[in-house]
This record gives sequence, C-alpha cells and structure tokens, in this order.
Amino acid sequence: MELVEFEKQLNTYLAVELFQDYCPNGLQVEGRKEIQKVATAVSANEQTLQAAAKRNIDALIVHHGLFWNRDPYPLVGSKMRKIKYLVDCGISLFAYHLPLDAHREVGNNWGAARQLGWSALDEFTEIGVRGEVSPIPIKAFVAELESFYDHSAAFALGGSEMIASAALISGGAYKELSRAAKAGVDCFITGNFDEPAWSVAYEEGIHFIAMGHSATERVGPLALADYIQSDLKLSCEFLDIPNPF
Repeated sequence: MELVEFEKQLNTYLAVELFQDYCPNGLQVEGRKEIQKVATAVSANEQTLQAAAKRNIDALIVHHGLFWNRDPYPLVGSKMRKIKYLVDCGISLFAYHLPLDAHREVGNNWGAARQLGWSALDEFTEIGVRGEVSPIPIKAFVAELESFYDHSAAFALGGSEMIASAALISGGAYKELSRAAKAGVDCFITGNFDEPAWSVAYEEGIHFIAMGHSATERVGPLALADYIQSDLKLSCEFLDIPNPF
C-alpha cells in the first residue's frame, strides 16, 4: 500500500479530526513510500525503533510519538538520534494519542472493557468508558485486572466490599478520580497515580486502582495490529517492549 493511502486509511478509521490533542496525530516522520510491513507499539523509544528496524518494518505506529505541544523546538539529544535513526532506516513513524485511547473498536479503554466482560458500556469523559460488572469482591476484581494487564496494581480501596460498576481511563488520568466518584461508579481504574489519590479514594468512598501507564495502553496498539492485518491486509505485529511504569 502507498504511504499516502495508508495514512488516509488510518486517519479516517481513528477519526483524528475529532480530537484537540497535545500532539500531532498521524504521520510524524516520513519514510519509504511503499508500505508492506507494519508494527505497532506503545512508545517511540530507542528500543522500539531498534526492534522495528531489526524486523525490516516500513511503518511503525505508536501511542506516544516524538512530538508534544510543550516540547522545546531544538532537535538535539535523544530526539535527534531517534529522528535520524528513522530517516536512515526509511521507517515511517505514525502516532495516535487520544484517538487510540477513545476508539470504540481498537481503543485502550473500550477495548479493555469489552475484553473484561463489562456490560452497559457508556462514555466516561472524552476518551474513557464506564460499565457494569457482575457483582464481585473488590480484591477479586483487582486480581482480575492484574491478570488481564499482566501488571501488579497500586490501589486505595475506599469503597464497599462488593462492586458492580467501574470506569476506566488508560494512562495518566488519576486526577479524574473525583469525577468518577461523582458519577457514582464503584471503582475507577487508570494507569498511574500520585499521592492525593489515596486520600480522595477514602474520602469519596470509591475504589482507585492504578495498573501502570504503559500496561493500560498496550490494549489499543495490540487491537490496531489485528485490524491492520485483517482489514488492510498488511503484515503487522505488536512490538512488546517492557516498561514497568
């Protein structure tokens, strides 16, 4: 597939025009004009780029790209090394941030909720999801999440013993805990945490679970790789680069 057509297909499928984001979504670094082999990953770090080059990837699609709104302008240090590496290897870099969080088919949040078996799914903020779960003890629910994300949880169990609803926003959304409490859900799940979340959970009577920023944002790239294989008919694999954070 031609690079231009590939970008058009992805931008349309992920509806990039709907989002005011903190970064450019879509093609960030232009490589070869013809796309045959594709890979997805969570972040465009050097280890990911090296893994893509080793596999002769033509296009790499990540959730966390190389450019963010408040970045300094000079291309120096590791950013320059990564851009030069992509150009030298002829790899096109695509990044989809909020679009890959929010997508109802291949997104980090709706995709996880469906795979976890939640029902009555509804939007929660611009990118998250809320739903009902079969009544379950909270500690059993934490264990279920740890198994699903293959990552240990940090948590503050401020709610009741049994839960029947949850909300999820992948990544760094711990500040939405109060909104989840106001929405009346029993449990709020995100990727990372900070000190205030502990007190908020107990004061607002809600469970808070942090499953790791990177771990909660593997779901979308994995699902997008399947979509590219099945619908765009291109070879695509997920590059599973370890990141405990």
